[in-house]
Amino acid sequence: MWTGVSAAAAVAAAWLLPVVAAPADRFDEVLVRLCAALALLATAWLWLTTGITIAAALQGYDARGVPAPVRRAVLAACGVALTAGLLAAPGHATPGRPHEDRVVRPTSIVAGLPLPDRAVPDRATSTPGHVMAVDPGDSLWTIAARHLGPGATDAEIDTEWRRIYALNRLEVGPDPDLIQPAQRLRMPISEVLP
Repeated sequence: MWTGVSAAAAVAAAWLLPVVAAPADRFDEVLVRLCAALALLATAWLWLTTGITIAAALQGYDARGVPAPVRRAVLAACGVALTAGLLAAPGHATPGRPHEDRVVRPTSIVAGLPLPDRAVPDRATSTPGHVMAVDPGDSLWTIAARHLGPGATDAEIDTEWRRIYALNRLEVGPDPDLIQPAQRLRMPISEVLP
């Protein structure tokens, strides 16, 4: 912004100074010189107030002595120039080889977790039982088989995995096949097989 105002003031001064310095013999020439001198003074005043306003804004102060409409116009022009500069800047790819130049780390412990679609019941009111962590490669069937022990039949395992799913439906979601490693599942209390 300051560079643009300085360039505009320099162009105005280069245009007005020869007019002010030209000899004037008639009244209309004197009037033109006087108007050019006033325009040169107004340009210098605007250049100076712009500089004061920008310097004060950069330091976090209010530009005292600068009229409020001029101060507002300068600050608005600074905002427009800044926004236009950010929007007009081209987007560049990161240097280096793709996906090898930086490691992406999650910004939060919950990054990537699905959002709940309904309220989760209070754990104190849920069915008691112990908690089991899901291992990689586990399914509700294998967890039910491990929970029931080696003597369980296919029918008992089928019933048990459905009980586990019913107890953990809010954590697992609508598809019982999509359980995640390290997910913690509450296990139903079951009778010990003979």
